[in-house]
Amino acid sequence: MKWSVHPARNNYKKTVLSLIFIIGFLIFVSIFYGFFLGILGFIILFVSLYSYFFPSYYEVDQEQVIITNIFITQRRRLAEFKKVYHGKNGILLSPFRRKTFLNQFRGVFLLLPKERQAIEDYVRGLIESDEMTEHGQSNKDS
Repeated sequence: MKWSVHPARNNYKKTVLSLIFIIGFLIFVSIFYGFFLGILGFIILFVSLYSYFFPSYYEVDQEQVIITNIFITQRRRLAEFKKVYHGKNGILLSPFRRKTFLNQFRGVFLLLPKERQAIEDYVRGLIESDEMTEHGQSNKDS
């Protein structure tokens, strides 16, 4: 299953407000600290918000999860994940069976479009079927 998410395009009000803030910051820093530091600050702010301003592309199949954005392509095997958590803007794929503070550092967050239910059900089904297969194999081995 493939989909893309571009938050800046989906919420013009937040996009305009964030651009006004970034440009205001650029002007403030340029006046008080010089044009070079203003441009550097602008680049740092803009790059830190790249997942908001640029589209992200997601692909999930039986084997792996692929996340592509303007800077990197991340590939993770689906077998690494044990649990799916529902979030406001997407789902978190966790490598742990129980909720832990490490989820945010070890897990992968997938942004979802407004029509999210089919994607969420598909991913949840893949992860749960992998977990069932893993349990079935371990029971046979015991």
